[in-house]
Amino acid sequence: MYEIMLDVNGWQGLFDFQTGEALPFENKPYLELAKEVSKRHPYPGDLNPSVFAWTTDFALDVVKEYNPQLMLISYANAMITRVNSKLTTVETKDLERLVLSEAFRFAEEADYEPIIVSTGNMKKIDLVVNTDDIEGYFNVSTDPYVGGIFGATAKDYETVQNMNGIKSYMTKNEFIKTYHLYDEYALERTPDIILFADDNFALTNTGNRGTTLEEISEKKKTFKAFSKLSGLPNDIFEFRSFIDSQLKSGKRIAVIVVEGVDDESMPDGSIDVNKESDGIYYSEGVLFYYALLNAKKFNVVGMPYIFHNPFIKKKPGARYSFSYIKTDEFQDPIGFNRDFKTASVGTRSGIFHSACMCDYSFECHCRGLAESGVLTFVNGKNFENE
Repeated sequence: MYEIMLDVNGWQGLFDFQTGEALPFENKPYLELAKEVSKRHPYPGDLNPSVFAWTTDFALDVVKEYNPQLMLISYANAMITRVNSKLTTVETKDLERLVLSEAFRFAEEADYEPIIVSTGNMKKIDLVVNTDDIEGYFNVSTDPYVGGIFGATAKDYETVQNMNGIKSYMTKNEFIKTYHLYDEYALERTPDIILFADDNFALTNTGNRGTTLEEISEKKKTFKAFSKLSGLPNDIFEFRSFIDSQLKSGKRIAVIVVEGVDDESMPDGSIDVNKESDGIYYSEGVLFYYALLNAKKFNVVGMPYIFHNPFIKKKPGARYSFSYIKTDEFQDPIGFNRDFKTASVGTRSGIFHSACMCDYSFECHCRGLAESGVLTFVNGKNFENE
């Protein structure tokens, strides 16, 4: 069984990961470990500077209690802070130094070979596409340069032809054919019209969460990666095989994602890594993590490029209600059912565990700065003989 546990300010509940149904706590050592470790690390909040040390300390505690060969860590709060806060250049640099110092602190104290990757540059929002004339529901998901219109009206199809800041657009059918979408979940959540912004414009959901976005990902084809291991790949889709080869040789590997750290702030010796494929930029969020850790492109993992369709109602018996996971065989997760121990700790709520699927995955549980504690995933099948 795959089990998911919520820890909200000390209250803990256990649920079936696939169905979302509540489960009784059983006296199992692997669950006791999850309960105790989660309880020791209450989440301090997305914009609290102590969250970086929280991530490191949580990961060190997991290593102490479980000692995985593969450790996956996500420091997402520098990005979250930059998106939601007006920072000076000095404040931004201090933030970047803080997250990198914590990443190296973990690697040194836990004695892992670190592979540290950024998600690419961020920039201040300058020109924003005016979408006021759109009558359908407009949404932006992972890429700030791509947006979608759900429930598009006849007028919307005319409006998008002359929108300032829009480089091109595609209809749903054109998008499906171009990128070979076939998964049912992806198909029904693809917008009626997909908009592609000019490079110096951005598409935003400003106002949806009651806060104005300050920064976004820069439209750039590369991100930076650092490791002392030889042969670090220069393409995002080659990292999975590289990591697997290092693990096969017996190394203790820590893959550490530091979001919100610009290229110039990455450690000396970092290399450029391509993150673009067929016009799609794997810049952050779901797309980035699935590509980096599992070598999966967006059209084969059951995840459409833009996926918040308000017209889709939850179907009876829908699976994985706590997660972005939508199908059982959507990927070959890097941490799932391996012949060595795996664990992850991160602050990319709802995304990181679904890309990792480790024996244990610990992360904050929040949506749009609304925090509700710690989310813990346990792959109980790996502990059936205990």
